[in-house]
Amino acid sequence: MAGEVVSQTDWFSWSLSQFAREFGIARETVQSRLRAAGVNPSGEKRGFPVYSVCAAARAILMPDTSANGMNDPAKMSPKERADWYRSENERLKFERESGLAVGSDDSREQMAAIAKMGLQVLETLPDILERDHHLDHKIISSIEGRIDALREQWAQAVAEA
Repeated sequence: MAGEVVSQTDWFSWSLSQFAREFGIARETVQSRLRAAGVNPSGEKRGFPVYSVCAAARAILMPDTSANGMNDPAKMSPKERADWYRSENERLKFERESGLAVGSDDSREQMAAIAKMGLQVLETLPDILERDHHLDHKIISSIEGRIDALREQWAQAVAEA
């Protein structure tokens, strides 16, 4: 085998197993991505189809998931749909456990705590300005009016959410 001359076409044509090994993904995944992208074999080696490295690499590394329904459960077979939901549940579980995502109840509680802190500061601001800086009553009334308007906007935004 040493010193064997290999044509350039053979060098740049790989089997499904070679792609799977090089890209670190399952052979079935390689095959489904090539099929979805419409990449046809460029020839055969030892009775097995081989694919152009250039065309196959594009299909493997940058699959077009929007066109073939890979992320649309309505377009999947029952087995694919079950696998997809299982993987999505595992992904969400991992994201919650690692702190990348929070549940909607936790999010609401956090937003409520932030709003309460902000409102507490805003509610005491006119008193502080009047007591420590001796601002005119008209200015204080104007500030209180703006704080009241902001409180109403926040309440409306919370009600709409």
